[in-house]
Amino acid sequence: MSKSALIIIDMQVGILADIDYPIFQSQKLIDNINHLIEKARRKDALIIFIRHTEATGSPLEIHQPGWQITPDLHQQSNDLFIEKYTPDSFYKTSLRDILDQQDVKRLIITGVQSEYCVDTTCRSAFALGYETILIEDGHSTCDSNFLFADQIIKHHNQVLGTWFVTLRTHDTMDFDHNL
Repeated sequence: MSKSALIIIDMQVGILADIDYPIFQSQKLIDNINHLIEKARRKDALIIFIRHTEATGSPLEIHQPGWQITPDLHQQSNDLFIEKYTPDSFYKTSLRDILDQQDVKRLIITGVQSEYCVDTTCRSAFALGYETILIEDGHSTCDSNFLFADQIIKHHNQVLGTWFVTLRTHDTMDFDHNL
């Protein structure tokens, strides 16, 4: 029987604490992801935290405080953690190998930022043949020079939901393993 995996992208201290680029409704996002984590645990779904890693001196430098997953998320020692260096959670990472080893066929994607790492990972998951679900109230971003964060989120839900993903909300997501 194939499994599901909850993919939590870049919910890191250095991103969530950046006062120059505040993540839209970050506490609500954390609450929604924690709700999903609890649902995933009850169904024995794989939980994978993705951490964006940058060069020495960056707030996201590996093993530095800003690189860590926010302690506000309900992490456990048996959760998996993967480092990435680009917006794509699959590119030059162990994600695909882990998913294949665990017979995961369905990915539930959450995290930040909607227009960068979330978008890119959704498209890659689709291209690799995974059943891909984007939690429409489980990803966020910050305002850009041209759009407000809520517009960016809605736009990406519409674009990704048209072709690449199935959209679900955090409260309607079902982690049933039978695909």
